[in-house]
Amino acid sequence: MVKEKVEKLAVPCLKLGEGPHWQEDLQALLFVDIFDKKLRRHFINTGRHQELNLDDGGAAKGVNMVIPVEDDPELMVVGLGKNLSVVRWSVDDPDIHTTKPKILHTTTDDHFNDAKCDPQGRLWAGTMCPQNDKGEILEYNNCSLFKFDHDLVCTTWVKKVTISNGMTWSHDRKSFYYIDTPARVIYHFDYDDEAGTISNQRVLLDYPEAGLQDQRPDGMTIDVDGNLWVACFGGRQVICVDPKEAKVIRKIAIPSKNVTSVCWGGKDYSTLYVTSGTYKMTPEEIAAYPSSGGTFAVTGLGTKGNPPVNYKVNLDKLK
Repeated sequence: MVKEKVEKLAVPCLKLGEGPHWQEDLQALLFVDIFDKKLRRHFINTGRHQELNLDDGGAAKGVNMVIPVEDDPELMVVGLGKNLSVVRWSVDDPDIHTTKPKILHTTTDDHFNDAKCDPQGRLWAGTMCPQNDKGEILEYNNCSLFKFDHDLVCTTWVKKVTISNGMTWSHDRKSFYYIDTPARVIYHFDYDDEAGTISNQRVLLDYPEAGLQDQRPDGMTIDVDGNLWVACFGGRQVICVDPKEAKVIRKIAIPSKNVTSVCWGGKDYSTLYVTSGTYKMTPEEIAAYPSSGGTFAVTGLGTKGNPPVNYKVNLDKLK
């Protein structure tokens, strides 16, 4: 049996780290620091750590996602409150830098949350219902999952969502997997790669039925074997799900209670990078788990992933 190794990266522990994305050309992990409204980039080989503060005049409470743009990797699309925006960030910028985002699209929902690009490079971005200062959800089933095509045209594909989260596509490009966190469900859709459409929504894995009553599915990715890797908020773990059997086949313990998202990276994509946060944890819980809010590298899993897809957008639309 392969024994994995979990190591905390030398980056600050965050209230809520999210949205990891591997930048192969830089050998760097890109992710968001939600409540500090900044992007972070950690260079694995050198240990350099860049921070990009997003100055939107205080309009948004946080930044929830970041996806680099194909053909211009210094351009990045970010979900900043109600706005899907674009920023430019260079490795030549200072390690601590500030920029003002340019708004591309504004939603009428409360705010954007997780996002991923499909195999054709179209951007799928979901929204999240409002919460109070304690993180309690104020509305349910009032948000959506959108698709932004190569010309930034937005269409709605899933409605009555509460917290739009983890997304990934099967390697045969026939299936789309998707999470609505409070529903505690991983959904399975049929996916038409050429048309960029999804249909036939059904439940793949119900968390309570799978014995995961005390945790919620969050970010998600897929490995080369077609298995899903899912961050478990409240569960101190990442689970591996076989979608063919619709069951959990592996659990990886993470030394942080609220695990938020996952992505594959490293030289051969055999490292699973894991984000987490101290959000909704008590001081006693944080003291008991001093790595809480950390960002982790998990190796020795015996599998790997594929390179992420960047947003293939008409660059003229970003000017």
